[in-house]
Amino acid sequence: MKEQNTKVEEPFYSKGLKFACQEGCAACCKIPGWVGIKDEDAEKMAEILGIKLNRFLAKYTHRKDGKLRLNERHDHACAMLSKDNTYCLVHEARPSQCRTYPFWDEILVNEFIWILEKRACPGIDQGRIYSADEIRKINRDEQQAEGYQNSEDA
Repeated sequence: MKEQNTKVEEPFYSKGLKFACQEGCAACCKIPGWVGIKDEDAEKMAEILGIKLNRFLAKYTHRKDGKLRLNERHDHACAMLSKDNTYCLVHEARPSQCRTYPFWDEILVNEFIWILEKRACPGIDQGRIYSADEIRKINRDEQQAEGYQNSEDA
């Protein structure tokens, strides 16, 4: 019987990746696609904005295929992006999809894709190093990148 090679290839990020949000950037808030949120997210966002939940839902969200989503602005940026495009209005309550960026499956495919994403995100290769274990833990979130570059679905 022939022994098969069972060596598992290490991910390109096995030695970790550097990332730190850059002040005033908000490039991730302009990525085409949609942002899915949970009811709890909506409640927290409404509270931060100082408005009632029903007003928040009517003004900033819509449902599609049974899922609650943040609206996009006319320029396709997230409705929670400030008018001057420099910060998230509800940063403390941002949904999982936003908190897990850039450690999404779609971006962690290989080093080439990671480098391509750097063109859109100046925080890649900046700041502290996230270990491979930290990246895997962040990446485990089921809702990460749910609507990434899927704007035709919106």
